[in-house]
Parts: sequence; C-alpha cells; structure tokens
Amino acid sequence: MLVKSDDVVSTSRARVSTSRARGLVGASDEGSTIVSVLVLMLVLTLFALVMATVVTNTTRSMADSRGHSQGRASADAGLAAVLAAFKKNSATCPSPTPSRTATPRYSTTCVESSGQVTFTSTGDPGLATAKKVEAVYVVNTSSTAGGAAELVFFNTGSDSVYFTNHVLPQSSALSTILFPGGGTFECKTTVPGNIIMAGSFLGQSGCIVNGSVWAGGENPAQGKWALYLNNDDQVLGSATAVGKVAIGGGSSKIGGTLTLPSSAELQIAWMNAGKPTSNARVSSGASGAISWPASVAKPTLAGWFEYTHSDAQWVGYAPVKITASSTPYNCSNINDWSTTFWSSYVTGLTQDTVIDMTACSDGIKQVKNGKATIGVNVALIGNRFILSDFALAPKAGKDPRAFIVVPDPNSSDNKPTCSGSRTIETNAAVNVTVKTMAYTPCTIRVGYGGVWTGAMYSGTLDDGGDIKIYTSPMGLPGQFNAVTGGASGAGTKSLGDLVSRRDVNP
Repeated sequence: MLVKSDDVVSTSRARVSTSRARGLVGASDEGSTIVSVLVLMLVLTLFALVMATVVTNTTRSMADSRGHSQGRASADAGLAAVLAAFKKNSATCPSPTPSRTATPRYSTTCVESSGQVTFTSTGDPGLATAKKVEAVYVVNTSSTAGGAAELVFFNTGSDSVYFTNHVLPQSSALSTILFPGGGTFECKTTVPGNIIMAGSFLGQSGCIVNGSVWAGGENPAQGKWALYLNNDDQVLGSATAVGKVAIGGGSSKIGGTLTLPSSAELQIAWMNAGKPTSNARVSSGASGAISWPASVAKPTLAGWFEYTHSDAQWVGYAPVKITASSTPYNCSNINDWSTTFWSSYVTGLTQDTVIDMTACSDGIKQVKNGKATIGVNVALIGNRFILSDFALAPKAGKDPRAFIVVPDPNSSDNKPTCSGSRTIETNAAVNVTVKTMAYTPCTIRVGYGGVWTGAMYSGTLDDGGDIKIYTSPMGLPGQFNAVTGGASGAGTKSLGDLVSRRDVNP
C-alpha cells in the first residue's frame, strides 16, 4: 500500500513530541524523591532529639525521685527511732535525742508540752534531698499504779511518814513507794524509788529521789504545797503535782518534766516564777519541760487490803498453831530468853509452813536467840511482833520468802483498823536478809535499826533507828494475785493517740 508523504511527516512529529514528553516526566520524579528524603531525615532527626530530651528528663526525674525517697525513708526511720526512745524513757523526751551519721542519716527533736509531745525528724540533714516530718501525739497520764508495791503506808491527816537519815533504802533498782492515805511524806535521804501519794511531798534538805514523784494532795500545814523541794532536794525523774510546787535553792532540781495545773503557783529559788514552760532547774532547761494543763488528776491508788487470817489462804503451806498449851512450843516458851523455837524449830522446817500465833495475846517478843535460817517459805501470824536482836537468813543456795503478819481485826471497814498495840517493832538491831513482808494495820516502828529485806505494808511508819531497807515486791494471798507479788513500777505516763503528722520545710 502506498503512503502519502504528509502522513509520514505527521507521524514523525508525533514521535518527537512523545519522546520530549517522556523526558520531562523523568526529570520531575527525580526532584520529588530528593525532597522526600530530606523531609524524612528532618523528621527522624527531630524525633531523635525529642527522645533524647525525654530520656534525659526521665533520668533526672528518677534521680530526684530516688533522692526524695531516700530522704523520706531516712526521716521516717528517725521518727521511728525517737518514738521508740520516748517510750523506752517512760514517756519522757530522751536526752539527748537520737541522731545518727551513718545510713540512714537523720536528726530528731522531741518537745513535750501541755499534755502533748511533738517529734520532728529530718532525713539526710544538710543535703538537697533533705525531708522533714513532724508528728504530734497526746501524752496520757495514768491515774492507777499497778503491781505489787514494795513500801505502802496509809498515814492520814497530820500524820507524816519520815524517811530521814534513819531510813536508808539501799535497793539498786527503782522501787514503788505508795502513800494512799492522804498524809504527808517527808524526806531527808536518798530514795531509790518512784513515789506516788494521795497527799503531799515535803523535802527537808538532803532528799534525793532517784525516780519520779506524783503528789496528789496539798499539805495544809506547810503553805498548802503539793510538792515542796527545800534547798538541795532533788527529784531525778519527773514530777507531777495537783497543786503548788516549790523548787528551792542550792542544788534543788527536777531531772525530768514537771506537770502542774494552770491554776497552781510555781516557786523557783524562793521566788514566784510565773508560768514558764522551761527553767534551768527542770530537765536542765529543756524547752517545754514544764507543762501547765488545765487540771491534773490525782492518782487512783488501791485501798487498804484487809487481811484476816485463815490457814486455807496459804495453799500448799503446812499449818501449825502455837497456843498456851501446845507442845513442844507454846506462847510462853517461844518468848523465853533461852528459846530454841527459831534456831531449832523454824530453822529445821522442810516444807512451806504457816505458823498461827494469834492465840498468844501478848504476841511475839524476841529478846534473845531469835535467829533462824530457812530454806522454805514461812508465814508468821501474830497479834504483835517485837523483834529484838532478830535475824532471818536464807540457807545456802535457797531464796525463800517470809511473812510477818498482824491481821486487821476489822475486815469490813476498808481501812487499817489499829486497835491496841498491833505493831511490828524493832527495839534492837535486826538482820533480816530473807525477802520478808511486814503487814500490820497499825505502826511499823523502827526503834533501833539494822537491815530489812523485802516489803512493808502498814498503817504508818515510825522511824527512830538507822535501818537499811533492801526492797522487793511482795504481797499476801489474794492481795496482788499471788502470794509473793509481782514486778512493780509507777507507770504514770504513756504515749497516746496521734494528733497530726505532716511534712514541713527542712
């Protein structure tokens, strides 16, 4: 077939146009690819920068959080430590307050005032991560003294019990000494005990109480002071009083805290002190050591324990009765100068024994050979005991108990009934080294002195001789839920409920 030349020319032009068009399209694709790559690289770079910033900030945040956590943990550890120290120190701020330089590091403070105690603890003190916490607790004042007491005297009214230079307590641990009757206790010697009384305390210059004092009454004869420390009198523990308090001159002081009602007067070095919350003579000037609550409760002390004799109360004890006609010992020959009742019969006992001598109207009068060594428990029940040149010692390797008891003739009046001469007396030196309890509704009268070991429970005490007392808690059957009693302690303060806890600026 024949083709025209015009058709050939048209076809050639068409091919040239198509070829140019293809060349233009290829150039456009290559430029777009470069732009896309650049954009992608920019996005990836920005993403990497963002991720690096996030990681850096997270690391810093974690480091800060760890530092704060360590500071908080140290502060919490310090708070736990000062709380434990407060409880261990009979609910009194420890001095000095606990602090440590090793891990966990903390420093603490403790301030007691107006029935509350404030603890602070700073963890990692001095560092940028320091954390400080504050906790405020109530301080409870107990109104009950529990446990078997070592020395209990029920003197009332104007009758004072004196611990002068004649009464010389020698115990190494703190005893519990109670005066539930409302009379005054007067002191001029060292007393290793906690003293709790319904009445008032009167120092006579030279009294040092190694424990605490709780005075629940105001002495009407001495300016109505509840607690009166004369020159050089000291209470090394804390003191609580329901009324006026005097801290005299010289070296007189209170080693712990002082609590008295806001209506009371405080005299220091014979000057009215106003109402300070600290003073150099109280807790060495510690802040908040003097507390002024609206009122201070009187101690609630157990009333008189009525003992009327019955052999059945002494479970496991063999009963023995001494009468006018009993043999081999009777009311007459146990009081002879030449009696062997103590040196032979009592010394020879091999089982716990209760010896009832109440049939002897004149009681027991030992003026010679009143000496025994025992290896078993012995209860001696009589109407009166006059212990002259008397000695009671434990046998080697034994730790027995003895009870010298004058029963109360009236078991229904809930008070010591002192009718007749129902006393326990020493009119010559005694040497009682067996743990022995003396019980009488009348007077324990120290006429000469010597050594007494154990406990005393009586209507009152009359000291006239230089007697050394080594105390030990004891009780009669049913008195303290056991024949020999239990541990004792004043226990007047305790940590109460949490009032607040918060973070504060270090």
